[in-house]
Amino acid sequence: MTRLAMVAQPPTPERLKAIKQLGANDVVQYSMENHAAIFKDFGQFVEAANDAGLSVSVVEAGPPIGAIVLGEPGWDEQTQDWIKAIRIFAKAGVEVICYNFMPQVLDDAMVVRTSYTTETRGGALTSAFCASELDDEGLAPGVTPISREAMRANLARFLETVLPVAEKHGIKLAMHPDDPPKSPMGKLHRIMSTVEDFEWLLDLSDSPSNGLTLCIGCFAEMGCDVTEIIERFKERLYFVHFRNISGEIDDFVETFPDDGDLNLARILRKLDDIGYEGCMRPDHAPSLSGENVEMEGYGFQGHIFTLGYIRGLMDAG
Repeated sequence: MTRLAMVAQPPTPERLKAIKQLGANDVVQYSMENHAAIFKDFGQFVEAANDAGLSVSVVEAGPPIGAIVLGEPGWDEQTQDWIKAIRIFAKAGVEVICYNFMPQVLDDAMVVRTSYTTETRGGALTSAFCASELDDEGLAPGVTPISREAMRANLARFLETVLPVAEKHGIKLAMHPDDPPKSPMGKLHRIMSTVEDFEWLLDLSDSPSNGLTLCIGCFAEMGCDVTEIIERFKERLYFVHFRNISGEIDDFVETFPDDGDLNLARILRKLDDIGYEGCMRPDHAPSLSGENVEMEGYGFQGHIFTLGYIRGLMDAG
């Protein structure tokens, strides 16, 4: 059965306790900044989570990966830091590392939105992407592009080194799609933007540590039937991001879970059909009126609503 998890931004003791009170048993450590302080911060995070009765089975964080992605000087040192991080995470009981391979040129990797103040139901503010409004020229100034083939080679080199370590320590690496799954952006290629990209990834290695994150929103933006994606990749589906959207790849809005284009009940039934037993967490959600949101898409109230919606769908079957 799917295990419910949440992100708390910031992870205050009160929010961690609230996650347990809501019925989730896992909290996900989330930081898209990929900074070296992860080694110090992680132990403190696990201790606080455990004090609230929560496990940390999934992390969406890690040391810097930017040089690895673009093949820049320092890529080998960053790879060694990832090996160190895998060992630290495993010792703390982590089962899954959700990572991405987008060029790390923005504060939030290269997750791109053109608005964070789009109004959705009742005037709630949410994020949106409209390709026609994107300043593509100014998105990644000063960054030297490399070819798609070179990026693929960089990922293959990284996984060749870290997958044996991850497998030895019982850690699964779950690749997150490019967000949005569109390439190139800012003249930089993004190599996890299509279903074929994920087939290529899984063909790189049959290691059980080589898998993917089902970001429902991203795969929907690709134009996929998400239930077909679940069936296709069911053997190596290790983590789920739960969100809804309205629109398509070049023009979409992130909505409340009950207010978008996707039939999320059908998707949950499919996950149940394949016997998925990993964690699933609420993903980007609109900000509710009156809440002070520190990270766009991660207002705690919106995630609480989404978690309750998931539980209701699961109980209803």
